[in-house]
Parts: sequence; C-alpha cells; structure tokens
Amino acid sequence: MSRFALDNRKHNSASSAKLPIGALFLIVSLALGGLAQRLDADDEDTDDSSLSGESMAAYVLKQLNDREQAAYARYEKALAKEDVHSVQTELQSIVDGYERLINASPEYAAAYISYGMMLHRIGERKTSNAILARADELDPYHAIVKNQLGNYQAEDGNYLEAMAFYNMAIDLRPEEPLYHYQLGNLLFAYKKFFIDDKLFLPDGMDLEIQKKFREAAMLAPAHLPYRLRYAQSFFDVARPNWEAALEQWQQLVDFVQSPEEKQMMQLYMARTRFLMGHHTAARKIIRKIDEPSLEHSKQLLIDEINAKHPR
Repeated sequence: MSRFALDNRKHNSASSAKLPIGALFLIVSLALGGLAQRLDADDEDTDDSSLSGESMAAYVLKQLNDREQAAYARYEKALAKEDVHSVQTELQSIVDGYERLINASPEYAAAYISYGMMLHRIGERKTSNAILARADELDPYHAIVKNQLGNYQAEDGNYLEAMAFYNMAIDLRPEEPLYHYQLGNLLFAYKKFFIDDKLFLPDGMDLEIQKKFREAAMLAPAHLPYRLRYAQSFFDVARPNWEAALEQWQQLVDFVQSPEEKQMMQLYMARTRFLMGHHTAARKIIRKIDEPSLEHSKQLLIDEINAKHPR
C-alpha cells in the first residue's frame, strides 16, 4: 500500500464524512470555478432492475453526480437561510450515498474520484486526499487525480512530491493547460527551495517557470488568466526578454474587451517600457490611462519612474 493509502481505521461504513457548518461557503469558488471531470455512465435512461455489478455502480454514480451538480446550482440561487439548509441536507445525503456506493463497490475507482472531488469542494481536505489516493491506487491513469494529489502536497509544503504528481498529470494529459499552469505556479512559489536543493540552476529555473506558463497560454489562447500569468512571468525572472514581454502585453491589449482591462494591460506595457529603459515611452502610455480603479497602481509607477528619471 502506498504512503498515500486510505486509512481504513478512519474511514469505514459506520463513520460517514460529515458536512462542516461552514463548508457551503466554499462551494461557489471551488465547485464552479475549477476543472470538473465527471466519470459518468451513459446518459441513457436505464431500468434499475436490468443492472448488475459494475453497471449498477456506474448507474448509481451518475445519479450522485447529477444530484451533486443540481445541489451546487441550487446553492447559487439560495437566498433564504432555509434554502441554504435544504442544500446542506441534500449534500449530506449525497455524501452518504457516495459512502454506500464505495462500501458496495470497493474497487470502483470512478466512485472514489467523484467522491474525492466532492469532498474537496466542500472543504473536507484531508478526507478528500485519502479518498483520491485510494482512487490512484485502484487506477493510476487519471490526470485529474494526480493534479489534485499534487495540490494537496503543494499546500502542505511538500514541493518535491507536488512536482512529481503534476508531472504525472502532464504525462497523462499533456494537452490540458491547467496542469502546466499548476506546475508553473509550484516552481515559482518554491523557486528558492528547488535551487537550494540543487535541482535547478537559477537560470534554468527561470526558463522552466516561463516554459510552463507559456505552454498553458498556448494550449488555451482564449483563457485570459493563463495568458496574463505568462506575460507577468517576465517580471519574475532575472534575465527577461523584454521585447517578447512587450509583444505579449500588446497582444493582451488587443485581446481584452473592457476599457478597464485594456488600460490595465497598457499599464503593464508602460512598466515594461520603463524596465527596458524607455521612460519617455512609458510616460506617454501612462498619460492615456484614466481608469479610477488603476489610479493607485498608475501613481506608484509614475513615482518609480520619477525616482530614477527626475523631470
């Protein structure tokens, strides 16, 4: 059994996971904003009496998946305290349903994956990790599981284990931008530790960080957060290619739609110009920025330019 194996002394049919009181407040940010890979059965209606074995488990899993998504949708619209309590009761019922399914089909990896992801969404972090680790033992070929196990290790500061899981996720699904993005964030957050451990030289570390963010941006060119993080990464490295950075910011100015977003990208362009030594060009860009929400950042950049290039 692996080091991440499920501890059966802490998890059994007599002790179902209980929904914490504050867990529902995590649902909006976690359930609807992240990558959700559902391992459903066929969408066709099926008569319960015609099912047996794994097909029955798949049918039950699909029902739980559907109920879970419906509960999240209801929570989005819940206003009264009674509505929230009703959703909480439904989610607890779904948790109990997953427990029964796992006890009835202890080798069914898809059930562990769906259950583990649900537990993560409702804030049951440790139990989620144990359930997903068991799923990984049963079927080690699901990238979403590797990614989630990597997240858990990263949150606990285990950056080497996290890197291993993220790399396995990338190996399994190299076309998924999220996994490249996650690894880029890990390398950036623990940059000093990777260098101190002599796993990377400083220049090599910078190249690897930018490579991961660039791959995420290239795989999902319509996704602003990935493109924005790649452009920002030029500010994070010791020897940036400012010409390439300037090109990225110009592309983002053209890509975004709202006036505020366009001016935010222009402010980044101005900073890039300043760092290139083009303070006159930077001032020219800044003069065109008049969004109130950017006033503070704009003034900070003006002060920085004036300190180095007094007028």
